[in-house]
Amino acid sequence: MRSIFATVKPGLKTLLAGVLGLTLTTGSALYAQSEGVPPPPTLPPTLAAPLGNAGPAPILPPALAGPVGNPAPAPQGPIVDPMVKPASGCCNMPPSTGLSEYGGCSSCNNCVPGRKPCDFGCPDSVFGRLFGGLCQEICCPDPCYEPSWIPAANAAFGQDSPRPVTQTRIRWDAAFNSNFPDSAEFFWAQEKMKGPMSVAASLRYDSLTLYQEVAAKGASFFIEIPYYSISPDGAPSAAGFGDMNLGVKTVVFDRDLILVTTQFRTFIPIGNPTTGLGTGHVSLEPSLLMALKICPTTYIQSQIAEWIPLGGTPGFAGAVFHYHFSLNQNLCHFGDCVNVVGTLEFNGYSMRGQFTDAAGNVENLSGSNFYNAGPGLRVQFCERCDIGVSAAFGFGDRHGPDQLYRTELRIRY
Repeated sequence: MRSIFATVKPGLKTLLAGVLGLTLTTGSALYAQSEGVPPPPTLPPTLAAPLGNAGPAPILPPALAGPVGNPAPAPQGPIVDPMVKPASGCCNMPPSTGLSEYGGCSSCNNCVPGRKPCDFGCPDSVFGRLFGGLCQEICCPDPCYEPSWIPAANAAFGQDSPRPVTQTRIRWDAAFNSNFPDSAEFFWAQEKMKGPMSVAASLRYDSLTLYQEVAAKGASFFIEIPYYSISPDGAPSAAGFGDMNLGVKTVVFDRDLILVTTQFRTFIPIGNPTTGLGTGHVSLEPSLLMALKICPTTYIQSQIAEWIPLGGTPGFAGAVFHYHFSLNQNLCHFGDCVNVVGTLEFNGYSMRGQFTDAAGNVENLSGSNFYNAGPGLRVQFCERCDIGVSAAFGFGDRHGPDQLYRTELRIRY
């Protein structure tokens, strides 16, 4: 019996060691599968170490290592490309600017993702920030800016809108006590010459004007035809079409902060000058239009123009330099339907040439200046139309109306 047991004992040890190794290997594989890790390779029983003399555990590759005996390495974070900078950073400005690579910008270095670095060295003051903002708009524009019609930037009544847009405008003017109407042949021709045969020191007139503008990207063509009803003091009344004008408008600089447009207008004499409905000559008018954003809801709108007569009465007709400024403010907003914009406008006219006084004498203008100023209000419905009213009161040398009331309806397409 002892010899039989001695013979069987080594074989039994080998069998038990193989069973135990197979059990451990199978358990590790099942545990690894439950954790989403591929199971380690199963070792044949012949390679398993005996129970009494366990050898070193096999070393497995990291991808095959399981939680038993060979834990997997700790997960690594995402690999970051050192050449890629966060979009919220400050454009990777050089150290000389005092701006950190991932920190915020100073007041005059407001970086925008996708825009190249801008460092103008402007001081931290009101004028420094203004100068830095203008330089950034010119040299480093915001790539996300999309041009669009802004009511507060195109709300003035006494000047043309800087944004080209396809629109129809119907305007009605009522002017009272318009003094010396033949001054520089700006409103009508010289009295007792090409103009009316009677001298009118002042007049009252109403006009209904149809304006049509057709725009493409950054440019437009427009045409305007007025119809007048004139009541001069001491002269016959008249009614009919006045001089037609047409022109083009082109954007030369368009940013979120500022919009600059050039305009060229030509006046064609189709009105009857002998009744005071026209000037009797062609006129040209180049001008520069601008809208400046000073707050999110506040704009300054302006126009600078030179009216140049061609073929007028020699020595009597003269150029008129006129300039306009308007402070436009969004007053209230009701969803996407109604927007109310208020305006405060100033208009100036500097005249050269001559005029006829109340006694019928010809006098020199010598650069006489006429001004008017007043408030206005526009109500915009959606983005397609608006209606507005304004009033302007004259002062200065009085070569124009003492009171001018204007009503406009604009429809955009």
